[in-house]
Amino acid sequence: MIKKILNIAICLCFLASAEVKAQDTCHVALMVPLYLEQVDEAFWEAEPSNKTLLAKPFSFLHFYEGFMIAADSVVKSRNMKLDLKVYDVDNDVKKADSAIIDPWLANADMIVGPFYLKPFNVVKNFASEHNIPIVNPITPRSEIVDSCTNVIKIKPSLESQLVPLDSLIKNNYHANNVFIIRESKYSDTLIVNKINEIVQRNIDSVSYVGNKHISKVIKNNHKRWKYLKMEFDQTEFLTDNVKLDVEYLKRNQDDSTAFENQIVNINYERDSLNFVNDYASSMRNNLFIVYGTDKVFANEIVNKVTKLIENYPITVIMLPEWSKFDRLFNDNLMKMHAIYFDDDFIDYQSIRTEHFICKFRNRYETEPNDFAYQGFDIGWYFLTALNTFGGYMLDYLPYYNIQLIETQFHFQKKSEESGYENTFWNVYQFKGYNKVILKTGCEK
Repeated sequence: MIKKILNIAICLCFLASAEVKAQDTCHVALMVPLYLEQVDEAFWEAEPSNKTLLAKPFSFLHFYEGFMIAADSVVKSRNMKLDLKVYDVDNDVKKADSAIIDPWLANADMIVGPFYLKPFNVVKNFASEHNIPIVNPITPRSEIVDSCTNVIKIKPSLESQLVPLDSLIKNNYHANNVFIIRESKYSDTLIVNKINEIVQRNIDSVSYVGNKHISKVIKNNHKRWKYLKMEFDQTEFLTDNVKLDVEYLKRNQDDSTAFENQIVNINYERDSLNFVNDYASSMRNNLFIVYGTDKVFANEIVNKVTKLIENYPITVIMLPEWSKFDRLFNDNLMKMHAIYFDDDFIDYQSIRTEHFICKFRNRYETEPNDFAYQGFDIGWYFLTALNTFGGYMLDYLPYYNIQLIETQFHFQKKSEESGYENTFWNVYQFKGYNKVILKTGCEK
């Protein structure tokens, strides 16, 4: 709440000092790969098929269509005067060269795109010379904002996941055993080292667990072991590498027992999950922070952790982008209370989402894909910002926050000489059969 009030106050100060007012007409260039040279008579006459829909002219069409819905909405709802010009710029640098010799472009108030890196660099240099804000919609590379104050990068970098991770552990998992599991010794060492620093900074040295709860856990385990016809000691219980006296716990139900919180680093390629049983706790939650980019690794982790859940309470934070892996069984993700970080998250129960889907269906007679939502969010955010702040738009980006469909934009500069980079990640958890957005404390 304090953060929100400060942002509002700063924004009002800017308004008072800069005397911001909307422009009469906003000139915006949208550079999107449409591959129009491939849309010939034979293309239109071909029978519709999955192969046709995978053709290049359809690659980013939904982005364009989502952006156009946003443009129409801003014009109608905000009385915006918009001069929008669309350029077909794909990964061919010649198309970027052709675009920047258009005299109209030199007077543009904002450029969105190009999507591919080499054409983007061509237009970025042009935009820098003419002091035009330029938005990159899809690259995660942070270097594109270096030494170029007018560049705005939408996709957050993987390193920016560390901020919500820090808040998440500090607020929700500080009393846990922690296992940091990397795919191999070659996994992103810099980020994994920073994850270690975050955990060491936030984890309590010990956790106190009520003896009544401990006795209940032991009783439940004994029942299960009897059912499985396993031999066990009735008088002692081993957990956290500590032997507990069962009778003592029964006599001191109103007391508590201290457990040391361990931070265990595991190189999965070398050790698999063999060390987990030596350090895992049956009495309190075990937090697994798993970092890896290989789908086979992801599947193995899910399968093995699902078996461990039979003996230990576990929550798994999956980094960096496990949301991109399909066919990870939802039942297993639900059991391990899986937490994902995602640069986009669509709540299909939201009225705002339903309204957009209906509008998209009515206009284009098809279902929107991910690019459609991205196109709408980028269009809605930047067109309203440009309409409101005009030539001062860049100054206001760190404080400007409006409701979007699939994400939020939190813009920051790496330095005074850099452009703006979005740092926001959606953090959600599997609860029941639903994905629920978690509050990390990083929201505006």
